[in-house]
Amino acid sequence: MINLANKELWFVVGSQVLYGEDVLRQVDENGRTIVDHFNLQDEIPVRVVFGGVVKSRAEISAVMGRANVSADCVGLILWMHTFSPAKMWIAGLQALRKPFLHLHTQFNRDIPWATIDMDFMNLNQSAHGDREFGYICTRLGLKRKVVVGHWESEVVIGRIGDWSRVACAIDDQKNLVVARIGDNMREVAVTEGDKVAAQETFGYAVHGYGVGDVVDCIDAVSDREVDEVLERYHRLYTVGAALDVGGDQREALVESARIEAGLRRFLMEREALAFTDTFENLHGLNQLPGLPVQQLMSEGFGFGAEGDWKTATLVRAMKVMGSGLPGGCSFMEDYTYHFEPGNNLVLGAHMLEICPSISALKPEIQIHPLSIGGKADPVRLVFDAAAGPAVMACVVDLGDRFRLVMNTVEVVDIPEAMPLLPVARALWRVEPSLEVAAEEWLLAGGSHHSGFSQAVAEEMMKDFAEILNVE
Repeated sequence: MINLANKELWFVVGSQVLYGEDVLRQVDENGRTIVDHFNLQDEIPVRVVFGGVVKSRAEISAVMGRANVSADCVGLILWMHTFSPAKMWIAGLQALRKPFLHLHTQFNRDIPWATIDMDFMNLNQSAHGDREFGYICTRLGLKRKVVVGHWESEVVIGRIGDWSRVACAIDDQKNLVVARIGDNMREVAVTEGDKVAAQETFGYAVHGYGVGDVVDCIDAVSDREVDEVLERYHRLYTVGAALDVGGDQREALVESARIEAGLRRFLMEREALAFTDTFENLHGLNQLPGLPVQQLMSEGFGFGAEGDWKTATLVRAMKVMGSGLPGGCSFMEDYTYHFEPGNNLVLGAHMLEICPSISALKPEIQIHPLSIGGKADPVRLVFDAAAGPAVMACVVDLGDRFRLVMNTVEVVDIPEAMPLLPVARALWRVEPSLEVAAEEWLLAGGSHHSGFSQAVAEEMMKDFAEILNVE
């Protein structure tokens, strides 16, 4: 469902006609060598395409125009191999609508002490050529990523790879449709927001649908489709005895499978890769979708509970960024605190909808009562999240702007069994401390819902906000 290998970064090299054809041929050859090397690196999940050596205003504007209309191009890497007078970049940069990374490198790693001459110096001028380019970017107020170091460096390649993932998420947001099934949970403030401003800022479109639209798709599901979902449940998860074949609550699992198949059909027909629901809008559904939402999230869909479309889109973005990396991503909610002196912890969970991609062990499908929603007991996956570092983030609408609030945490093993809490859950230690982090989160107006990822790095989230010009 998420395939970053289909996307492209265009590598464009800056130069000028001053140096003659021999130098320009060498610049072209060196640029292609770097591109070939990048395409051999697993850390860069997209295809790097050589966009050519540009030497004039016309050539720069032309490649920027082609990038703008390319559906596969998610961003550009720009590098000045020689000096490239920056005034000729102004029109092209002003027209560019894709994010770009300024790579400050040079082709040779070392100075050839015994043979260096002025021909070498004319060819390898990145040290000051990139400064000329950096000036014009700052003068124009352009947002960009700057990565410094030799192009063969593992650190440089890793940072380019991470940034390319962010560029893919930005591209995904620009084309994303969010299906808002029902409304927001009544009287809740932070899940509301200006959808027009959100589309202007992030690019995604939020479309509202009645629960009946989903029910129609569920009613159209065939028994064969239900059987296919049930087979997947048994293959991926441990099925509790009551829900297993012959169990006294087996029909609840069958109904959950039917809801999942219908919900997937509903989303795919509308080309929606993120969605919301709420327990207050369930007319026509026999149970609140728990397991169906968890399974769809594990496949790459973004989700937000109680109508929280901003978190649904952020979860989708974080899933795109982390695609193929170790560690999962989920919708999350800070639920309750452990205020033990010297060992302050947060228990994160939700009623039902935590993605199994973050599970430490094979999850189990269970069924238990739910005290809200007024429907039949819902089926859900129960598990503990894997230990390790994670990033939590939310987007809030402050009326005149959007703000991304982020915190880093360390997920820890749950020290004792919680037999009376049959939900998926994560226990974490907040950095730098619960007191500092919670105070700052509250002052920043952070949401009680968040996107939680053990695959996405802090720098990637900062790049995401920077590209979108989100505070």
